Amino acid sequence: MAHNTLNYVIKKLLIAVVVLIGVYTIVFLLCFMMPGDPVRASMGLRADPEAIRLQRQLFGLDQPRYVQYFDYISNFVRGDWGLSFKYEQQPVFDLIMQRLPKTAYLGLWAIIFCVATAIPLGIAASYKQNTAVDGTAVFISQIGVSIPNFWLGIMLIVIFAVVLGWVSPVPEVTGETLWSFPGFFTSLKPYALAIVTLGTGMMASVTKMLREEMLEVSRQDYITLLRAKGLSERSVQLKHALRNAMIPVVTIIGLQLLILVSGAVLTETVFGINGLGRLYIDAVIQRDWFVIMGTTILFAMAVVIVNLVVDLVYMLIDPRVKLR
Repeated sequence: MAHNTLNYVIKKLLIAVVVLIGVYTIVFLLCFMMPGDPVRASMGLRADPEAIRLQRQLFGLDQPRYVQYFDYISNFVRGDWGLSFKYEQQPVFDLIMQRLPKTAYLGLWAIIFCVATAIPLGIAASYKQNTAVDGTAVFISQIGVSIPNFWLGIMLIVIFAVVLGWVSPVPEVTGETLWSFPGFFTSLKPYALAIVTLGTGMMASVTKMLREEMLEVSRQDYITLLRAKGLSERSVQLKHALRNAMIPVVTIIGLQLLILVSGAVLTETVFGINGLGRLYIDAVIQRDWFVIMGTTILFAMAVVIVNLVVDLVYMLIDPRVKLR
C-alpha cells in the first residue's frame, strides 16, 4: 500500500511539472499580448527614451521572446522570480512572501468556517428531513450559493462595520502577527467579515452536497440492516452513513478550495486586505508581468497540491479506493 501510494505521488508530481510548464507558457504569451508597454507604464509617458531603454535591458525585455521564455523559467527554478515594474524593482518572490501570510490566513479560516458549519448543517438536515431544521439548512445553502461574495462582503461591511460599528472594515494586522501564537486567534476579529464572506459560498455548496449524500446513503440496504440489528439512529448516521457520504463531499471541498483563489481576489479587494489577490489585481492593472507570472504559477502549484491531497484523503476515508 505504501509503495503504491509513493508511486502515485511521484506520478502526480511529474504530471504537475508538465501542467505548471503549460500554465507558465499560456501566461507568458498572454502577458506579451496585453496592450501597452510595462516599462513605459511604470516610468510614465514622459520618461527619457534612454532611461526606458536601460530599464528594458535591466528586465531582459530587449531579448527575443524565446530567450525571455527560457531565461525566466530557468531563473524561476533557481528562486529568481524576476523584478517588479511597479514596486521599485523589488524581487517578485519577496513581494509574494510578504503578501502570502494574509491570504493563507484568510483561506485557512474560511475553510475552518466552512467545515465547522457545513458538516453539522448537512447532518442535521438529513437527520431531520422535512422538518424546520431541514428547511432552514436548505434555505441557508440556497442563499449562500446564490449570493456573490463581493456583494455579501459589501453588505457585511455596511451592517457590522458602518451601522453597528462592531469591527473595522479594513483589517490592520501584520502577517507576522497572524501566524504567531496567540495572534492566530486574537487577530480573528478584524478578519471575521472577510472570512465569512469567503467561506459562505463554500459552506453552502458543502452543506447541500452532504445533505443529499447522507439521504442517499441512508436508503442503502446495509444501513437498513444496521437499523434492523438495533443500532441507534445516531450511531447509524454518524459512524456509518457519514463516512460513505463524505467521499463525494471531499471532492466538493477540494473544488471549493480552488475557488478560494478567485474568491480571495474579490474579497481582498472589497476589504482592502493586502494579500496575494489584491497584489494580482494591481499587477494586471499596472501590467506588472513578472508579478502576474509568479502569482499565477504559485496559484497553479496550490491547485496541484490540493488535488493531490484530495486523492490521498479519499484513500484514508475509504481504503477500498485505489490510487492509480
